[in-house]
Amino acid sequence: MIVALAGHVDHGKTALVRALTGIDPDRLPDEKARGMTIDLGFAHAVLPDGQTVGFVDVPGHERFLTNMLAGVLSIDSTLLVVAADDGPMPQTHEHLAVLALTGVTDVGVAITKIDRVDSARVAAVSEEVRALLARAGYDKPDVMAVSAIAGTGMDGPRAWIAGKAAAWRRRSAAGGFRLAIDRGFVVPGTGLVVTGTVTSGTVSVGDRLLLSPSRLGARVRGIQVHHASASVASAGDRCALAITGSRIEKATVRRGEWLVAPALHAPTTRLDVRVRTVEGRAVKHASPVHVHIGSASIGARVLVGADGFAHLTLQRETAALFGDRIVLRDDATGRVVAGGHVIDPFPPARRVARERRAESLAAMALPDARQALDALLRVEGWVDLTRFGLARNLDGIDALGGGVRIGRAGEPILVSRETKDALGQAMLAGMRVWHDKHPDLPGPGKAALLAGLRAWPTALAEAELLERIARGEIVQRNAVYHLPGHQARLAAGDAAAWKRIEPAIAADRLRPPRVREVAALLSLPPEEAESLLVRLERFGLLVRVAPNRFFQPDGVVALGEIAAALAAESEDGAFTARAFNERSGIGRNLTIQVLEYLDKAGVTQRTGEFRHIVRSAADAMG
Repeated sequence: MIVALAGHVDHGKTALVRALTGIDPDRLPDEKARGMTIDLGFAHAVLPDGQTVGFVDVPGHERFLTNMLAGVLSIDSTLLVVAADDGPMPQTHEHLAVLALTGVTDVGVAITKIDRVDSARVAAVSEEVRALLARAGYDKPDVMAVSAIAGTGMDGPRAWIAGKAAAWRRRSAAGGFRLAIDRGFVVPGTGLVVTGTVTSGTVSVGDRLLLSPSRLGARVRGIQVHHASASVASAGDRCALAITGSRIEKATVRRGEWLVAPALHAPTTRLDVRVRTVEGRAVKHASPVHVHIGSASIGARVLVGADGFAHLTLQRETAALFGDRIVLRDDATGRVVAGGHVIDPFPPARRVARERRAESLAAMALPDARQALDALLRVEGWVDLTRFGLARNLDGIDALGGGVRIGRAGEPILVSRETKDALGQAMLAGMRVWHDKHPDLPGPGKAALLAGLRAWPTALAEAELLERIARGEIVQRNAVYHLPGHQARLAAGDAAAWKRIEPAIAADRLRPPRVREVAALLSLPPEEAESLLVRLERFGLLVRVAPNRFFQPDGVVALGEIAAALAAESEDGAFTARAFNERSGIGRNLTIQVLEYLDKAGVTQRTGEFRHIVRSAADAMG
């Protein structure tokens, strides 16, 4: 269990942590010199029953609110600390607002420095704090009067903590591993160490993880949980991980990064969230804000939606998932204006009617994954199960009653029967129209086919296309599609030319001849040779990868397989253009052209000098 101590500066949070744990959470020289907490401090105590409780001492000065927020977005309980001589102060109100907005339900109060005032003042401050918490939604909070320096009243917070720990249920370890990094540093003889609270899943020594959103591979060399060596850390544990990796050791690992299971690396710059505003403060539509999520603070623009939903466009990527707590601060004043949770970390790129989007988000917001999936299917008519499972960090999810599962095994989609039938009929009708307009061509390529189905999401249309092919209602030949019975043949001259070109292209499928070389082979001007190759591409015999290169489809698949093999061999699933060139042997210039084509086709995604696999080339080709 993790307990945060929140409250105004100089109200005695650090002294209370020392009294409870025997550990000084202030670690920076400036903190000790100034007697003021600047950054997050951590300590722990072993209770009589053997359970270990972690404590987070957060800064109380308004200038360090960013550091405070990095410490409270992954906690279980909070002790709000209020000095008896001062009473509630500005940061008391600010910190309490953060706790209420982000759904922290266990909040107790420690009235400190009671040795400096009389009993009447202690009683007055206690009543004032109770009223303050009641307005924030906390009924009948436990209020304890203490002096951490004199040791007076310390049995109260100790009993409160023991009671919370006894009732605390360890977070489920289901799902993939996630940890929001709040510190990264180098220990001589150990190497790079990162610390944080495990948000979900488990991690063991030897596990391979990814730093996200940087996408740097890491292997876990060692684990400490509350400063004790361990072989495993699980959801809810405060831990330190010693990590190593070919690229990560040279990187600067900062607060705000996530360390995640590789399957959970899905950085995003857009979030749909549900928030509540601070009383008396409004979130202005299209205004700049700072978003606090995990341990990060990121600039963003907020678009206010209906029913408490909002859309955030972030200035840089984050690895957020469903349920992550967020806090919004006004960019101009720095004050907290709203807080809540992430609902959809992967919102649709295209515009959706405001009312319909609110319906979809209301379905997604349901805490139970099965209920949310059922509700979303009723609203949207389809659900991308892979994306839904990723957003919720689910180990697996079954299709539910009313839907039909379609798509490839690794890319399942759940669709209502009504939506499936409407899409299928529109697809077949579109094919008939295409054949009527182009009777001399074999059929459209995938891009042309899907262009006529823009009313439906591409992923859904691709899945339905596979269904219609499996049922024999649409025929795939190379990279084109047609209805059964449709016949289109190459013109006699093109067919004869293809017989001469095919052996030359097949002889080196990874490095086919250039357009001018084909022109020389056929004794044609380059312009005529290019027109011929374009016509052959329309028949699905060739794929234009670069302005001067046409590949056979199996050549493109082979190049994609080289990329996939390089990624699989890398600890972080990434490869460079240089590695691809060396493995394929096709030359530097063609390597760049091929990789740019694979990026455009959605096979690979580039991040700096590295690329990773998004999907197989065979899937992208059809």
